Amino acid sequence: VDHFLFVNAKMGQGIHALNRAILKAGAHIQERRGRRGLKDRALRVGVIGYPNVGKSALINRILNRRRARTANTPGITRTLQWIRVKTAYGKTTKRGEFELLDSPGVIPARITDQSDAFLLAACNCIGNNAYDNQGVASYLFEWIKALHVMGRGKLAAPDFIKQCEERYDFHPINDNLTGESMLYKISEASCRGSIEDASRKMLQDFRTGRLGPICLQLAPLTEDDDGQQKVTLGLERQYPGGVTSKKDKKMTREDYEQERLIRAANAIKSAQERGLELPPIIHAAVSAAAATNDDDDGQRQQEMKPQEVGKGLFDGW
Repeated sequence: VDHFLFVNAKMGQGIHALNRAILKAGAHIQERRGRRGLKDRALRVGVIGYPNVGKSALINRILNRRRARTANTPGITRTLQWIRVKTAYGKTTKRGEFELLDSPGVIPARITDQSDAFLLAACNCIGNNAYDNQGVASYLFEWIKALHVMGRGKLAAPDFIKQCEERYDFHPINDNLTGESMLYKISEASCRGSIEDASRKMLQDFRTGRLGPICLQLAPLTEDDDGQQKVTLGLERQYPGGVTSKKDKKMTREDYEQERLIRAANAIKSAQERGLELPPIIHAAVSAAAATNDDDDGQRQQEMKPQEVGKGLFDGW
């Protein structure tokens, strides 16, 4: 991208500069038409981008009136439509006019990196029916925490740690919390134990800016970064100063998978106690889990709190 402008469609900042940039970029087209003996005509400009990023809102701001339908939901614009704009330069000539093409949001047909899909869902660029709120909320907070772990948090999410302490009463790094652990803590503190309500609260706080300004992706530093710096999640992440957390040192991946299995077994047991009928494949999984766990694991199951039942099911998404 050679040229870019910062525009605030909500407040109207940068709109005049955008109009001038559009007319300047299309000046050579009008000159070429003049050399051919053709009259000036309005330029045609396409507005494209991901769903629910404000394309229609930008067009309405340029027009200074509500012409295109807008809402804080992806998929509002469903058809292509041309909208003519007359600027202050176009009162006597077509050179000051241009037509904007309002188009539906575009998502790549194939997203190879699943982290991009999670981040798009977190930014409300994908319909609610296409993703799970709990998985996306957990991944989002784990991702933002990883930015701080990498030492880029002050630039990418300067207020995140402070807002977590004030709004949720925990410190993501000092308390060594994963995204899912944050989800459970918020559910216990603010949502009466409802995991779904907690996930919606986390996503809503992020989308409405209550967590402060956040940039989820980092600009590349080298040619090997492939468009953006890599953000590492999971047990292999390094903490500031290159020191791995003590908890991660003690916990191997086998232990981690075993703990997930225990939590899953507790969730199945809780469902059975409530009278829910489970398919045979679930019972087979419970038997396999019981066969692989020793007496210490059984003791851990009994000591687990009810709020931790099912915890760990979203890891690895």
